[in-house]
Amino acid sequence: MSKHPHRQIWAIAGPAILANSSAPLVGLVDTWAIGHLPGAVHLAAVGLGSVIFNYLLWAFGFLRMGTTGLVAQAHGREDVSDQVVTVVRSSALALFFGLLLFALQEGLLVLSLRLMAPPDDVAAVTAQYFRIRIWAAPFTLFGYAITGVLFGLARVKTILWLQLFLNITNAALNVTFVVGMGLGVPGVALGTLIAQVLTAMLSAWMMLRIYGAPALLASIRDGGTWVLRAFRKLVLVNGFIFIRTIFLMTALALIMRVAAGLGTVEMAASHVITQYMMLMALGLDGFAHASEALAGAAWGRSDRAQFRRWVYLTGYWSLLAALAYALLFWLWGNDITALLTDIEAVRVVAGALLPLVIALPLVAVWCFLFDGVYIGATAAAAMMVTMGVAFVIYLFLLEPMTQAWGLHGLWGAVLVFMAVRGLAQAIWYPRLERQIA
Repeated sequence: MSKHPHRQIWAIAGPAILANSSAPLVGLVDTWAIGHLPGAVHLAAVGLGSVIFNYLLWAFGFLRMGTTGLVAQAHGREDVSDQVVTVVRSSALALFFGLLLFALQEGLLVLSLRLMAPPDDVAAVTAQYFRIRIWAAPFTLFGYAITGVLFGLARVKTILWLQLFLNITNAALNVTFVVGMGLGVPGVALGTLIAQVLTAMLSAWMMLRIYGAPALLASIRDGGTWVLRAFRKLVLVNGFIFIRTIFLMTALALIMRVAAGLGTVEMAASHVITQYMMLMALGLDGFAHASEALAGAAWGRSDRAQFRRWVYLTGYWSLLAALAYALLFWLWGNDITALLTDIEAVRVVAGALLPLVIALPLVAVWCFLFDGVYIGATAAAAMMVTMGVAFVIYLFLLEPMTQAWGLHGLWGAVLVFMAVRGLAQAIWYPRLERQIA
């Protein structure tokens, strides 16, 4: 192990945090550009379209997570040929699912609009946005797979540059098309499409630089790469992570659905608190990515002591980050809320929830950390089972806690969900360690 393990952790976590932080800036630029168009329908349509694509594409996040674990383990074994095969198979799966989304676009659009039930004028503009941006699906999912490869190799600075290229290009194109050329909402979709295509091309070039064209072409031409039985581990890992992601997406979606039943102010306050969760995820995800790469490489080498050491060290930094977030929310929580909304009623309700917000990072830190550890170990089945246990308990508590304590009960149930996720993973962890030969 390196004499400076903390530097190794920060070499991954630091760029990962910066890369994660760049994405919300595009949303701010989009909001600024569209917000200057007359009427609220354009802003509502972009917001709705973004939500639809977040759900559609987030469901395929397993392409990133599953690939990371397999590449990290192969990297730990110094098995370059296995890395190349994983790159080719993951890329093929990404393109397949992306083309499938494109082929099913009309059905997905109709279903999405039916579920979200926006006003007719918003639905019409959202449909324009959707039909342009859906062309980006294969390129976006390909980007997920390549990001997974780069995390597995601990090449996080490369991920940072790719993310910056994507987000800066996206923002510049959107301003050009919307403000400069007056294309409106379709301009935002077109800017996103072009940025995703260019980033996918840059990602492919990056794989050529890392592995070389001969190795990649040889793997593509090798019939063994495409034998369905050979895809078994990749598909199993991805399948378990997909189910786990569905549990998580449903749990988070229920927050706004239940809050809507309490009232408009409560729903708005929940949206504000969700932004705190996103802010917290920026930092905690960085250390989770470090555990994916470093613990995953130790797993690939079958080095139990080093695996445990990386879990401990990334856990140490994760806990420090969680304490820093709790302190930030305690000292400046009301100020952050004031930046997010000037509606006094929403500020009051969000302020009353501040003790739960302060507790959130301290409770959630463990599920973030263990997600990274389990991804590095490709323990996807364990991730699915532990998430399933937490989800069932969350469903069991959500309604009675909300009925008893209103919005405090709702967010209390969310804290229980986060706590049970981490606790279940911690209980399972010794079994995970015993699997290391």
